[in-house]
Amino acid sequence: MSATVGGAGEAKLLALIERWLLDGTPKGVWTRVSASAETRRHPLRVADCATVRTTGRTLLTTDAFVEGVHFRRAWTPAWMAGWKALAANVSDIAAGGGRPSAALVSLELPRPLALAWLRGFYTGLLACGRRFGVAVAGGNLARGTRVACHIALAGEAPARRVGRDGVRPGDILAVTGTLGGSAAGLECLRRGVRSKVAGEAIWRHQVPTPRLAAGRALGPLVSALIDVSDGLVHEARLLAAASRVAIALVPGAVPVHPAARALAAKWGRDPVRLALESGEEYELLAAIPRARWAAASRAAARVLVPLTAIGGAGKGSGVRLAGWHGPVRGFDHFRRPK
Repeated sequence: MSATVGGAGEAKLLALIERWLLDGTPKGVWTRVSASAETRRHPLRVADCATVRTTGRTLLTTDAFVEGVHFRRAWTPAWMAGWKALAANVSDIAAGGGRPSAALVSLELPRPLALAWLRGFYTGLLACGRRFGVAVAGGNLARGTRVACHIALAGEAPARRVGRDGVRPGDILAVTGTLGGSAAGLECLRRGVRSKVAGEAIWRHQVPTPRLAAGRALGPLVSALIDVSDGLVHEARLLAAASRVAIALVPGAVPVHPAARALAAKWGRDPVRLALESGEEYELLAAIPRARWAAASRAAARVLVPLTAIGGAGKGSGVRLAGWHGPVRGFDHFRRPK
């Protein structure tokens, strides 16, 4: 086996990836996806177009995972990079209240990239696929100056549409899980911090768990749903704009990840601000009619996911933070870095 992508060449590289996919995709996943027989035997030989049988409405999402923007190879094990690349897409399906089915994976790879790193990347990607029922149905390869992964994911839509534009005045705004851990983990990586608490935060940043079960459980009960990929306040603004309502959040009610709280105290940072601005959390922000709050709480409890009320919706526009002074930012790909 050649040691690098460039040394292997495209034909051998495709054959290697096909073997990894065949070894790493359980039969049960293909059975549920109902892919064509040709795709079952040779997932990557239908690189341009895979055949997947669907039963109704389909959810579609796509995401980019780019070296130097979303991860750094220097501090990200290959399997973690692969897991996170797919997990971001699964989180979008969770926010649609659906069930993911099949993914297409397009990769840009530099010639000097070690094949061992690429193998690790697929190990993590396929592990995430097994965890959440995703079959990799095909893909594409291209030469690039850095690693970039572009995934298109299809999923089964729920019977009732779940979107961003359904928030109504009087709705309760609630979030699953805790926030701030991902931002704290990224800061630990940047600072080179190594401790038990730092390890918890770094794991949260690099191996996120999409709230797929929570999305399906809450979908029938919510007015709107969105995943927290670019920061809580950022996502609340998207809900407010799409629904043409005002949203008021109570920062003190936002659940902060324990590791983020501990690390923020060491750094002299405000843990609540960390939770408000932290991206790549992949929790769910939901708008829930008051009459359905009790049912939504029970639904979240059944899938063992905490659900915390952090605000409400009213008439007007924009997002207000009760008792908060100063700006709160989320992640913006095109904002000039500090």
